[in-house]
Amino acid sequence: MSSLRLEDTMNTLFQCHIPISPAQNRRLARACVGILLASDCRFPKIARRLPSPVSQAGRVRFLQRLLSAPFVTQTHVYQPWLRRMVRGIQEGTWHLVIDRSTLEGYNAEWLLIGLAYRQHAIPLVWEVIDFGCTSAAEQIALWRRVLPLIPPDCHVIAHGDSEFGSVAVMRFLREQGWDFILGQAANTRYRHYGQADWKLLANLAVPKRGTLYLPRVEWTQQHRYGPLNVFAFYAPHQNSPESLRRDYRYCATTLPTTYNLRRLGRRRWSIECCFKDFKSAGWNIELSHIRHLERRDTLLTLLSMVYLWATGIGRWLCKVGKRREVDAHPTRHLSLFRIGWDWLVSQFSQGHDWPLVSTLYS
Repeated sequence: MSSLRLEDTMNTLFQCHIPISPAQNRRLARACVGILLASDCRFPKIARRLPSPVSQAGRVRFLQRLLSAPFVTQTHVYQPWLRRMVRGIQEGTWHLVIDRSTLEGYNAEWLLIGLAYRQHAIPLVWEVIDFGCTSAAEQIALWRRVLPLIPPDCHVIAHGDSEFGSVAVMRFLREQGWDFILGQAANTRYRHYGQADWKLLANLAVPKRGTLYLPRVEWTQQHRYGPLNVFAFYAPHQNSPESLRRDYRYCATTLPTTYNLRRLGRRRWSIECCFKDFKSAGWNIELSHIRHLERRDTLLTLLSMVYLWATGIGRWLCKVGKRREVDAHPTRHLSLFRIGWDWLVSQFSQGHDWPLVSTLYS
């Protein structure tokens, strides 16, 4: 099968849903085909897979110019494609997860809000930032960019760890009518309504089995925000080799304290699987060696477009009973992204056509 036919497939998919010129659409489709077949984000490897008769050096220059093109942005190309893909999701509740991950050493980070979907996350909006913790203002600015992407009458539950659990962020989320499950630091103070004494979360007698619930508490001595529900559980963890080991996790939420609250909170880990797909399990984004923040953002836009489509193909394969052509385990072993990606490359190697799947199924 010629890669030009693959380019035609991507071109057909994009031109129906992305409002750019035909020439821009062809450039975008060509780059996405190269990324999909290269299984890498390094320019030389992508260039070898580009459907173009020019030299290797010319194909690398094509990619470099595309990363500087003003039309390859989240707003112009990714979000229209995203809106089309998520139309097939019929679930009434969206679980949105915010987190950040290093892109290359300690030079830059990827601040991302994703939609939890089948144990992984679909990138919605992101920002490439300098290394370091983010402020509440930066987080709220990113949350604002999500608002146009949320379907009407959709219930939203926001997830995040303790870095993203400030009272300012809580207030913003509640203004949108959303619920949240946000991690909290052990040195946070709370008190029960009707009581005068403020207590530390770290002093809670959390059992090593089960979950401790605190209903209707007033949150932080400074803000006195509430009422909130709090739950805590034993979960030894260490965020990095340099950080201290912690034995317990604490979460504040607006959801009622039901038996499945902790299970809902596990949706936060879907974004870690997404980061893994963009790193060691997929694109190897940390090997791109791109220093310019805007070009990193453009590269993430291209990778996210292919990631989204491969995930949609993976879900489609599961729906039509073709998953075992790639994943032979009795239950699904690979991520939807890996299933879709491996199957598409297999289709290319065998000279078969690619399907025109343009939706994520529930």
